[in-house]
Amino acid sequence: MSEEVVPTSASCFFSVSRSGEFHQFLVYDYYDPRGYYAKLLDKPKKCKGELRRLCANMQSFLDQEEVKVNGLRVYPKVVTAYIGHRGFMDSTYIAWAITFRGPLRRGLNVFENTSERERAEYDFEILWQFPRRSEVVGFQISTEAQVVGRNTLYVTARRGEVVGGYERIEFVLY
Repeated sequence: MSEEVVPTSASCFFSVSRSGEFHQFLVYDYYDPRGYYAKLLDKPKKCKGELRRLCANMQSFLDQEEVKVNGLRVYPKVVTAYIGHRGFMDSTYIAWAITFRGPLRRGLNVFENTSERERAEYDFEILWQFPRRSEVVGFQISTEAQVVGRNTLYVTARRGEVVGGYERIEFVLY
């Protein structure tokens, strides 16, 4: 990656199924003044190598976190990554598809994530979508968060805020 490529924001979307499958789609937006990634898209072999590197780097970050579902440790895995741009060569994004599975049950369920605390270098948002006939009943998140409807949790962080540490989401499956 070019040293001039700078992250500007991130968005993360979680979809949780009743069977305990957690699907995560993580998108980072970058300012890429020289169009490093846009140009890379025209070089399939180099692009494939970069995607492998991006997947391995993201997996190493995920491996540093401790993720639990109902007290059982689970291991998020990077499935794939994508590179694109938002119409301009200097507006690049990289997206990762990540999955894991946890033992969900009817009634109260708890998702926990422990990671290193750090200052956010850019704004980000996280949207958790839980199954129909479920309800978010509690959460402990290091930044601003709110329940939207009954089964959606929306989390935001602004540049400079302290993020990470211990986070917990409690939800009921009816």
